[in-house]
Amino acid sequence: MLKRIFLDPIIYFLLGINVALLLAYYQGVISVETIIYTYYFQSLAIGLSYYIQMLTLTDYSVEGFKINGVQAEKSPKTKGCTTTFFLFHFGFFHLGYLIFLLVSFKFNVDSTFLWSSVIAFAIGECIAVFRRRVENTDEKPNIGTLMFTPYLRIIPMHIFILAGGFLGHTEKTFIIFILLKIISDILMHIVVNKTYKAKATGTEQPPIIQL
Repeated sequence: MLKRIFLDPIIYFLLGINVALLLAYYQGVISVETIIYTYYFQSLAIGLSYYIQMLTLTDYSVEGFKINGVQAEKSPKTKGCTTTFFLFHFGFFHLGYLIFLLVSFKFNVDSTFLWSSVIAFAIGECIAVFRRRVENTDEKPNIGTLMFTPYLRIIPMHIFILAGGFLGHTEKTFIIFILLKIISDILMHIVVNKTYKAKATGTEQPPIIQL
């Protein structure tokens, strides 16, 4: 298990980007706002990657996946309905979140650091998606589980970074929250991508959605 985790290049990719941001903040190169908005766009990149994954599924499972209390059928309609629901739900969630950030934190960012980091996070996410597709060719992903998975990754990291933004009145305090975000980011990557397993089973039970 530990061997597979330590051999996962995405973990080092995430660690490298996050540590670079941490050091830049510690050295006074970038602001609190740059950190917060960078992680906001990382969150968008994660959601977009899952939307593309669902949209491009050719073989998938709907076991245990219910829509309005009815067992979903494997069909183009179910796939289209699920991906559209995810796109609007994730999109409106982040629109509201962006409004909240703009009211709470000025958009006082270093655009070079911001977009360089966002592009790096997006590249890492693309590599992770590619590795999942290559390594799990025998797996049938559950489309319902796939729809809710990105929230497992983004919610913990935003809790830590927002807490740091509001409570981190000193540099040292905010650094502690950044470190907690980094730990959360890596741990949830391991859990969500099942890095510790030789192969994913595809037997996860998805949540029930109401449309």
